[in-house]
Amino acid sequence: MDNNTPVIYNGKRYVILFKYTSGYCEIKEVGSLHHIELVHLSELTDVS
Repeated sequence: MDNNTPVIYNGKRYVILFKYTSGYCEIKEVGSLHHIELVHLSELTDVS
């Protein structure tokens, strides 16, 4: 998964903003300007 990849997290649609070498990434909820979360890649489902 790369930056701007659409993913599902906790049943909601997000987009990956930044991926860290540690396996964590910053994701932003689709349609939200300020809802950004730091989660591990193993918690995400790729929708592309």
